[in-house]
Amino acid sequence: MAIRVVLGDDHTLVRQGLRRSMEAEGGLEVLGEGATGTEIVSVVRETKPDIAVLDIRMPEMDGIEACRLITSDGTGTKVVMLTAYDDRHFVVEAVRAGARGYVLKTRDAEHLIQTIRLVADGNMVIDPELVVALAEELSTAKDRDQAAETLTERELEVLQHLSFGYSNREIGKRLFISADTVKTHLEHIYQKLGASDRTAAVAEAMRRRLIE
Repeated sequence: MAIRVVLGDDHTLVRQGLRRSMEAEGGLEVLGEGATGTEIVSVVRETKPDIAVLDIRMPEMDGIEACRLITSDGTGTKVVMLTAYDDRHFVVEAVRAGARGYVLKTRDAEHLIQTIRLVADGNMVIDPELVVALAEELSTAKDRDQAAETLTERELEVLQHLSFGYSNREIGKRLFISADTVKTHLEHIYQKLGASDRTAAVAEAMRRRLIE
């Protein structure tokens, strides 16, 4: 039985090239395509393929969020990320979102097709160039997650007010503490979340659903 595939990429030429390669290979059937994250999620829900091949950067919804939706909606579809991004952060986020494969666009079609076959058989396949980086980043991310769990109630309050755009002085007034104390709390928050500034701290806290 052919492995049923859908393709998500905002470049038409990329989708056309992948379709031709897969159809020429045999044993693969392309059921549909999507140029945006929203489109490919809809295509998956309609066709229920075995594999969804997704780019990371797509309009409307990125591939990582699309992956998260696809792998959590009960279709059983497995996701292979096909991207030009070799940043370890993207690899970790893709794996966390449920991706079972991560292939760089510098590879050839044969490598992608082999990855699709392996993932369809239940394997996880990460591009060899990224395996070590992934292991290191997952270890670091685990340490950050454990540190984030130690955020105090006061630090969470500071974070919540920070997300509203308040200055240190404004946060201090609302929490009845000094601006210097707020600054100290922020230093602890940055360290625990692995963040470098206010914006990064809020973004990381929202990603972890520590604040709303």
